[in-house]
Amino acid sequence: MMKTTSIRFQLMLALFVLLALTTGMAAVSMSTLWKNQTILDTVSSTTLTDTNTALNLSEGVAQIAAIAPYAANSVRPILVQIERKHLETRIDELKRQALSLHQKEFSDELLSRVSQVETLIYQLLANIENELFIREDLLASQFSLDPYLSSQTELNFIDALSQDPSSIPDGWITFIEDELTQTYRADSVVLQQLLPVLSSLRRSKVQIQALKAENAFLLSSIRAQSDRMAAYVLNLVKTHQADVKQQQKESREAINSASGIMVFILVIFLGGVYYLYRFNSKMTKDLSAVTDEMLSLAMGETNMTAAHIPRQDEIGQLAKAFRAFHRNALDKQRVTADLNRQNIMLETIFNQMQDGLSAFDGNNRLLVWNQRYPILMKLNPALLTPGMHLNDIKALIANTGHENRLPDRSVAEYDDMAANRHIKPVVFERHFENGTIIEFSSRPIPSGGFVTLYRDLTERRKIEQQLVQSQKMETLGQLTGGIAHDFNNLLAAQKGNLELMDMTASLDDTNRRYLNRALTVTEKGIQMVERLLAFSSKQALNPSAVVIDELIEEILDLLDYTVSSGEELRIELSTAPSAVYIDIGGLENALLNLALNANAAMEGKGTLTLSTGHCCLVASKQMAVAIEVRDTGKGMDNEVLNRAVEPFFTTKEKGQGSGLGLSMVFGFVQQSGGELCLSSSPEQGSSVAILLPLHEREHPLSHEETHGDDERNKAHDKDAVLLANDQAAFIGKRVLLVEDDADVASPLIEILTHYDLDVCPVRSAEEALNVMQDTRDENSIDLVLSDINLGSTRTGVWLYEEVSTQYPHVPVVLMSGLPAHELEMHYMLKPHWPLLAKPVSRQQLLRALSMQIKKHVESN
Repeated sequence: MMKTTSIRFQLMLALFVLLALTTGMAAVSMSTLWKNQTILDTVSSTTLTDTNTALNLSEGVAQIAAIAPYAANSVRPILVQIERKHLETRIDELKRQALSLHQKEFSDELLSRVSQVETLIYQLLANIENELFIREDLLASQFSLDPYLSSQTELNFIDALSQDPSSIPDGWITFIEDELTQTYRADSVVLQQLLPVLSSLRRSKVQIQALKAENAFLLSSIRAQSDRMAAYVLNLVKTHQADVKQQQKESREAINSASGIMVFILVIFLGGVYYLYRFNSKMTKDLSAVTDEMLSLAMGETNMTAAHIPRQDEIGQLAKAFRAFHRNALDKQRVTADLNRQNIMLETIFNQMQDGLSAFDGNNRLLVWNQRYPILMKLNPALLTPGMHLNDIKALIANTGHENRLPDRSVAEYDDMAANRHIKPVVFERHFENGTIIEFSSRPIPSGGFVTLYRDLTERRKIEQQLVQSQKMETLGQLTGGIAHDFNNLLAAQKGNLELMDMTASLDDTNRRYLNRALTVTEKGIQMVERLLAFSSKQALNPSAVVIDELIEEILDLLDYTVSSGEELRIELSTAPSAVYIDIGGLENALLNLALNANAAMEGKGTLTLSTGHCCLVASKQMAVAIEVRDTGKGMDNEVLNRAVEPFFTTKEKGQGSGLGLSMVFGFVQQSGGELCLSSSPEQGSSVAILLPLHEREHPLSHEETHGDDERNKAHDKDAVLLANDQAAFIGKRVLLVEDDADVASPLIEILTHYDLDVCPVRSAEEALNVMQDTRDENSIDLVLSDINLGSTRTGVWLYEEVSTQYPHVPVVLMSGLPAHELEMHYMLKPHWPLLAKPVSRQQLLRALSMQIKKHVESN
């Protein structure tokens, strides 16, 4: 049984009441409409129709009364006949209309009045016809009299007779009789004919006058009947108006009654609607509260208080059920909250980690994987599906060439490692053909299967290799930088003593030959130091703009010497007039070094190709010139190729190579802002390309920049000749030599003394300042020649600054076995200060001193 408190019962009751009210309103409306429709039909079909018909009858009678005078004035019988027919038609139509009236009383009365008008009309028409007949007789009489009338009076009589016989006075007729009797008294026959005619004229006149009088009466009667007809119709219309007003009153009363009933029903209906609105609003509010709480709970919001809804219906029961559900959900959510947070954290780490991750079950079927796994393994993510077997994945990976290696770089057997991953940790590396290195680190899962972490080691290995190379370069740089000073001092002492021997004219040919050999070995030692410094980027370069193709053409004769008799040298130049900004001597040495290496690789048989072309630098994409040295020798494998530029690494037999050739080329190219590209395969030859950035020069190349070593050597020889001519400038000049190494100082003292210079040697900067102070007045110092590294904190740079401050008129020339940029960095040497690089030749030394003395003389 339905409860009275249920929503369904209350809604059905409200709907039933509203339906009853709506039905009542519809019934009242239909009844009122039916009654009004009946009244409207009565008015439109009876009252209004009869009123319209009566008005038409009145109008028709009035029209007949208006037409009657015109018919009375007709002068021809045929016209009278036409008017008769026309009037008969009108009268018949009026009779028909009178008979169509719904009320017999009005119909009979109007029909009677129409009949009376009809009688009068017909009598009028008969009189008109009689008058016309009389007029015809008069016309015949006129014709009879016309021949006998001749006077003007008689003719006027005839005209008046033809116009209106009734208007002729009796005296005029008597006068005419007398005239005719007097005229024709002698002719009795004529008189007998004329006198009866005149008598008939008198009778016709009387008859016409009588007919006109009667017609006038008839016309008056017709008008009177028309007026009475109009008055009667007006009365009839008023009667009908009264009936219509009564019917309107009844209609209004019916409408007012229905309106009252409908207003009452409408008030009840609106009350019911308002009740439903309030009921529905409260129900919707309570239901929305419960729904919002359920939605909030479904969306995971638990920090809310369940609304209290004091209802006994279904919504109240739903609210109670929800509160119980809310309590249960809170309990469950508190239990699972920690797990959800952990899952989210693990899932985030799983998807965002930079390493790949996959898990396989005990049957080697794929369980899960992250986004990086297919990327690192070069797999199409769309091809991976849960449950996929490991062998299927291996088949996909097999499409890309790779090799498996253990951490110690030895080759690994994949099948053995794959089997061991289920029982113990396994780590190995996969090296792909494109150079990518992926580390596999697998751990067994206790429930069966294994999980593998995939880490991309490509960049790490590159960084490690670069770090090792950098450490080697740094070590070599420290080594070369550390020994350069001492080694150059040894070479300086050796070269100085050898040049002293060279200055001795008493040497025989044998001793001269021995001396030249010693000088040659010394020069090689100097070049070796320069190469070491260039490799470690510590050798100062002297770059200039040079056209590569022209430079290669100038050293072709040297390149020919590097090629054995069974080998062919090919030159392919295509970059002229492109120029690069580089140290010419360093580039020549680099090309000769590469040519020698290629010659050794071909072992006396093959083709050495030296070519040039345009390209772009790999790093900066800057336009560059490529110089490629390509041979057809035995080539190198990847392991040898990767170590080719390592210092002291060589594949030649002991004693045949130092391992610094290609390393020095690499250091020189890097120091020059270029790149070195190597490619080689076993038994396929090797290719070494030097990429140098193009030089965008604003002016044409100078003469010095476009000529080789021969021109420079000629210039140096010319300077030496000029120096010998200026030797007289050295006479009487006193030089303060500051050198802490006696082996270096001794040959310098002898060389300077040989050229008439007075040398005062000291071992430190402090001693030098003391000497200058002591000799300020007499035997003063004219020039200071000082080493920079004097073995103490007081360096040659410090001495230069002190001398320039205290003795600005005394020039200072510095010497050092270290590169200029090292001196600028560590000793604060200024670039514009005079500097000689140890070991210094006799010509360079004397030329530098001569220039400073001349400057001093010119400035003074």
